[in-house]
Amino acid sequence: MEDPAEADKLLKIQMELDESSIIFHKTIDGLLARGEKLDSLVEKSSDLNKASKMFYKRARKTKTCCSIL
Repeated sequence: MEDPAEADKLLKIQMELDESSIIFHKTIDGLLARGEKLDSLVEKSSDLNKASKMFYKRARKTKTCCSIL
């Protein structure tokens, strides 16, 4: 026969483990979502960097063209 006090301790530990597991899964899901957002920001930053370089080149070209006139 099982000791009721021991069974209560085991049940309490199991409940705490279940709760910790749920918290862990939520944390991992949040990290994955944040990672996706960071990937998106990196991509947008790269696109913005390319666009700014093109703008700079065109502005220099336009300035050179206008200074001849």
